[in-house]
Amino acid sequence: MKAFPFLTDYVNQTFANEKQRWDYVFLRPILQVFYFFMRIFLFPMKYLIHRRPYGFEARCIDGVLAFGMKYFATVEAVEMVVRHVQIEPLLYRHLLAEDSHVEGTKRKFNGIDGDYNVDSLREMVRNNLTIGHDELSYELVDRFDKEAFLADLDRIRSRMPEDHMLYSKRAMDATREHSMELIGVTNVVIMIVIVITIFGDLRTTVKALNSFDSDAVLLWAMKHLYAHDQTVLTDLDFYLQGETNRGHYNSNVFFSSPSLYLHNHIAFDEYAYQVLRERPPIPGPKPALS
Repeated sequence: MKAFPFLTDYVNQTFANEKQRWDYVFLRPILQVFYFFMRIFLFPMKYLIHRRPYGFEARCIDGVLAFGMKYFATVEAVEMVVRHVQIEPLLYRHLLAEDSHVEGTKRKFNGIDGDYNVDSLREMVRNNLTIGHDELSYELVDRFDKEAFLADLDRIRSRMPEDHMLYSKRAMDATREHSMELIGVTNVVIMIVIVITIFGDLRTTVKALNSFDSDAVLLWAMKHLYAHDQTVLTDLDFYLQGETNRGHYNSNVFFSSPSLYLHNHIAFDEYAYQVLRERPPIPGPKPALS
């Protein structure tokens, strides 16, 4: 794969490695076709018999995903997933100009202010990581205040997101020790979408498949933070929203694409995080409130 100039070196290298994998060439098309037909059947069924959660959904989703991460996923794929689980809430804390709360008040893997030390796969299952992570998008939209952000712009520019390397990633040890490393990151992301679609109730599944509004908020905020840095603004233009990518309240689950999570959502978070850490915004006059 060609190295795209608006992606980080880490993401470019990961995507390039993917193109050489057997599962990307042979398994990915099968999974995409399977998912296309599966949702045509499952969503009408969920509408009839599974509109609200029965209580087992989150544990089933995380149990299946933890099993796959332990025995089938590549270390590279698990690393990207774990990085994303930690980087996304750190970005949102940065936009809200809030520091980490006292350790005892944090809820594991849930909420922007949660505890995102990924110590074990068992913790992931016990604390409903997948559904909790999808809810972050909705929480950011609810908590983000445009006027407060613009008024605090200079202080946010002077800060940087917390270092995700300070957070534990020991859960990856299970992958290193046990995995046959059959499935790369592209198919891992597709499998996450498939598992959520199979086990989730209708409301939770629709929310999870369409949780992209936070990317629109992040893009808007980044453009304001880097209003005086044309290089970054040029890169950000390549993360502009597609027709069905960011308006999840009007998005149709039958047209959702698992590729959006990897190639848009995860890649964008990686870019925003790296830029904020390595290329601090240039101070300038505050934009007028409208």
